[in-house]
Amino acid sequence: MDRRDFLKTGAGALLLAAAGCSSARCGASKACACRKPKFHIAMAGYTYNKFSLDETLAALEKYDVHYLCVKNFHLPFDATPAQIAEFKRKCADHGVTPYGTGPITMSTPDEAKKYFDYTAALGAGILVGVPGEKGADGKMQSSRRMCEVCSELCPKYGIKFAIHNHGANPKTGNPRLYPTVPATYEYIKDLDPAMGFCMDVAYTFADGFDPAAIVRQYAARIFDGHLRNISDGGNGSSGTVAHQGVINYLPFFRALVEVGYDGCFGLELANSFPKNPEWIPESLGYFRGLVAAV
Repeated sequence: MDRRDFLKTGAGALLLAAAGCSSARCGASKACACRKPKFHIAMAGYTYNKFSLDETLAALEKYDVHYLCVKNFHLPFDATPAQIAEFKRKCADHGVTPYGTGPITMSTPDEAKKYFDYTAALGAGILVGVPGEKGADGKMQSSRRMCEVCSELCPKYGIKFAIHNHGANPKTGNPRLYPTVPATYEYIKDLDPAMGFCMDVAYTFADGFDPAAIVRQYAARIFDGHLRNISDGGNGSSGTVAHQGVINYLPFFRALVEVGYDGCFGLELANSFPKNPEWIPESLGYFRGLVAAV
């Protein structure tokens, strides 16, 4: 029996009903548009921190990746208009869209404005940032004041600001600097709605949260994110090839589909790459397979 004949049978109809949209907003009894992924598997620029822009873009084209979050080692913060134009031309030649910048740490209003200017000049719509200030010991920490500064800049530039969570475990993360998505939300919940998160899934999982539940709870404020799997469930930095890690990404991707997320989640393997170059295509293939399964 071929697929078309099977779907005409009662058994086929029952399977379609069972596989119907699981979104609470959809009562469809068959596959529907709500189930189709709208988001993109992108590349976090930090993954290629040891490679030139030309090498990075060639790799992205080879691996069919079309979205890049830009770091300053590929486009300096003080780049001239001519350099920015050349950067954008190279990206276009390789079929790559520079959709965002960062992560970028900033601790003063002048720095914040500088990085908003940088992002706007590139034509990107998202600034992944870490708005902090120095504590009494001279180390960076979360800052409500800097969040307010960035909140005021968002509508002026038409740019979304995504704060990267850095993990709550002092041995593997940075509990002083926006450790988790829920902790970060307390700093921005009453600020401009363009203030949100760059959700690092590995740190979220390592800190004991269900990444899929975090997506559903904070969907309106998730603007970007980082994908990698980890070998140690308590260490968000213990990157490994995606199909051998401890995080089950299928429920996470399903949650992204259910909430209608239409942004990017970038592969980030900087701590393990280029030592293990095969992890890039293998991880991309695995994540794409899961998205297709969803």
